[in-house]
Amino acid sequence: MSTFKSCIVRDMVMWKCRYLVKAFVLLVVFSKVSGLGSMSSIAISYGEYGSVFCGLKSDGSHLVSCYGSSSAIIYSTPAHFPFIGLTAGNGFVCGLLMDSYQPYCWGRSNFVQMGVPQPMIKGSQYLEISAGENHLCGLRQPLVGKHRNTSLVDCWGYNMTRNNEFEGQIQSISAGSEFNCALLSLNKSVLCWGDETSSQVISLAPKHLRFLKIAAGGYHVCGILEGVSSRAYCWGRSLNLEEEFSVTHSAKLNVELVAPSDPILSVVGGKFHACGIKSYDRSVVCWGYSVEKSTPPPSGVRLYEIAAGDYFTCGILAEISLLPVCWGYGFPSSLPLAVSPGVCKPRPCASGFYEFNNGSATCMSPDSRICLPCTNGCPAEMYQQFECTSSTDRQCTYNCSSCTSVDCFSNCSSAISGKKNAKFWSLQLPVVVAEVAFAVFLVSVVSLTSIVYVRYKLRNCTCSGKGPSPRKNGSFPKEIAKDRADLDDLKIRRAQMFTYEDLERATGGFKEESQVGKGSFSCVFKGVLKDGTVVAVKRAIMSSDMKKNLKEFHTELDLLSRLNHAHLLNLLGYCEEGGERLLVYEYMANGSLHQHLHGKKKEQLDWIRRVTIAVQAARGIEYLHGYACPPVIHRDIKSSNILIDEEHNARVADFGLSLLGPANSSSPLAELPAGTLGYLDPEYYRLHYLTTKSDVYSFGVLLLEILSGRKAIDMQYDEGNIVEWAVPLIKAGEIEAILDPVLKPPSDVEALRRIANIASKCVRMRGKERPTMDKVTTALERALAQLMGSPSNDQPILPTEVVLGSSRLHKKSSSNRSTSETTDVAETEYQRFVEFRAPSWITFPSVASSQRRKSSVSDADVEAKNLETRNCGNGTDGLRSLEEEIGPASPHEHLFLKHNF
Repeated sequence: MSTFKSCIVRDMVMWKCRYLVKAFVLLVVFSKVSGLGSMSSIAISYGEYGSVFCGLKSDGSHLVSCYGSSSAIIYSTPAHFPFIGLTAGNGFVCGLLMDSYQPYCWGRSNFVQMGVPQPMIKGSQYLEISAGENHLCGLRQPLVGKHRNTSLVDCWGYNMTRNNEFEGQIQSISAGSEFNCALLSLNKSVLCWGDETSSQVISLAPKHLRFLKIAAGGYHVCGILEGVSSRAYCWGRSLNLEEEFSVTHSAKLNVELVAPSDPILSVVGGKFHACGIKSYDRSVVCWGYSVEKSTPPPSGVRLYEIAAGDYFTCGILAEISLLPVCWGYGFPSSLPLAVSPGVCKPRPCASGFYEFNNGSATCMSPDSRICLPCTNGCPAEMYQQFECTSSTDRQCTYNCSSCTSVDCFSNCSSAISGKKNAKFWSLQLPVVVAEVAFAVFLVSVVSLTSIVYVRYKLRNCTCSGKGPSPRKNGSFPKEIAKDRADLDDLKIRRAQMFTYEDLERATGGFKEESQVGKGSFSCVFKGVLKDGTVVAVKRAIMSSDMKKNLKEFHTELDLLSRLNHAHLLNLLGYCEEGGERLLVYEYMANGSLHQHLHGKKKEQLDWIRRVTIAVQAARGIEYLHGYACPPVIHRDIKSSNILIDEEHNARVADFGLSLLGPANSSSPLAELPAGTLGYLDPEYYRLHYLTTKSDVYSFGVLLLEILSGRKAIDMQYDEGNIVEWAVPLIKAGEIEAILDPVLKPPSDVEALRRIANIASKCVRMRGKERPTMDKVTTALERALAQLMGSPSNDQPILPTEVVLGSSRLHKKSSSNRSTSETTDVAETEYQRFVEFRAPSWITFPSVASSQRRKSSVSDADVEAKNLETRNCGNGTDGLRSLEEEIGPASPHEHLFLKHNF
């Protein structure tokens, strides 16, 4: 019995110790601040895959929710793991698990293992974790016994994977880009270790100063000094990157010189900047470098907590909504989630903290509460009205008897006028309510009287015309029918209406031997009209989903009847009788590009012909994006929709899935994904954000298909997806490995290398980083000129008609005319064609190729260009920037472009 009792006592003691350890962990961890990767209730990830904001939910469950543009983080966020706190680095987020006190990471990183980082000593438990740019460190729980004055810090990641042992107890840690710092518990001094080549934070660390809190940035460290002033003190240096920052002084800046003198309650560090919450009013102040086009810190708002990314900072508003707010450069555009300003602690708030209880954030356990640090002091012209207690923060108010500032005067005057207004409205409110009620009654009576009067006047009104009244047999009067016909004629200006009997006779009754193609919703038949014109007739397949077929039919009819370009398929007419829906096109004698690349005609297309087809298809898509108003998004660019006529000129076809985009082509449309697997934009598929850059991705896949001769999805290879197979080889410079083995490589492979680089830029995961179609077209034209070599005046390498379009738009000149005369005649004939066939809502600018590209650069393209410049600068990206791809042409290329384009 005594043994049994001793076991019960021992278990109770062990349970109580675990509870006290958990409470101690929560108390120690969240008396700290959040630097570039320090642990907090919120965390910010950044990098090439996009920025993400993560925070603990405000319901007290300690579950995490994330929002941003990095799909690797968003879709791998754990939904059922409670965390003590969060931290984040370049492309990944980590949290300290509440059950095991071990870190758990998610996202994408080449240096930190996702999940529980390894290697890890079995049974290790951590007080705090902190993420740098490409590494993660964790402070282990204090040792006992003779090792109680030894602290252990485990790190994982780039040049950091090791177990560190330090003399003295560590209160907190904070990670920078390539270094780490710790705040010692005993003397409040700072200890730093790691690589200080860029920052010099280790050699510049102050030995004589004592700190309450510290936060590491990218290449500097800031801390809050002990004492009454509680001001921020920073040390370290930035990198020499003048081209990325709008500064006029030396790029090596001692951050200590610009730290504010105000008392600081909390401080964080970004890559080249720092921010802090002022102690007396919870407003935010920032110092250090700021990237060009950065959003300034918010003014007039109060914040509970802040966290920093690389070039931006986010905080939690001190309002009942608890919504995040961000400033700087590159932060997520909208953050519709409320997050907790702290974590729930299973004990009363300590001295210097107060319980957060505004009702917007709660704890699941009734014995837990969120504790926030008390503000310190009051600003000038204000005095302390209430002290900080366990339930409320310190409150300051203006001293109206000694006002000198505008804020003081406005606040005091509003308080005085508020009392007067309250008395005024108590007397006038009944009068105002009565007046409003009478006005509403009067408006209602007048409206009802007007309706009755109009109906009375129109009681005997009938539609004029000789035809029968629609009330008798349901038909339209002749005038109305005529007006409707005029509108339909205006809607379809150049498409001829055929009867079903005419098209059935032209195709031989739609027999199987006249069928030249078949899609998911339609079949294409070859036919001959009465006048001998060879046409292609597209007939919708009868199915149960007639509504979808009808929508695609009218979409393609409406677009093709308005669009007019040499490299878009020409619509000749249509037929809509009963349940039949038919479209009549000009016949493409050489089939589709898919048949040439993957069928029996594969050997007929040499490299020059393939690149010429790519240039012509790019021009057609460029017209849809840049010169149609509003822009048209095709949504189904693929090799089977690039048709080739008898002169081997390319035409873009199949507009059944096309949509009219917004006037601003960089704005996304919220649309469900539609298209063909292998060509479908991953960003459009995941986020349902449709822009013209989705067509750019599909065209990039088409370029890879032209270069390699492989299908977009071909499971007979180990790498079935052409993008996943080709892009790594292109980045490694192994262009010969992706070229179609059926064709002999050209003598100058550099032109194909340039095209491969263009394709790899088109298939980037983020739409903002892809080039626009006008830039792609210009780069392909340069590549074609380089592939064909320098032109000769005596014997041009490729006729102008083949490069620019078919001879039906550009008439061949007689042999005795000069090259300039031929170009003038072609342009005159083309303008006549446009005036005859193009509606007024489509714009045809008469500018040169290089000039028309300059005006189409959007802000997203500038951002992508800056990102590309940075990638090329560090030597990690083998691809040349797009600016190099479409830069100034050489004299030989310029002469060739002038001659042929």
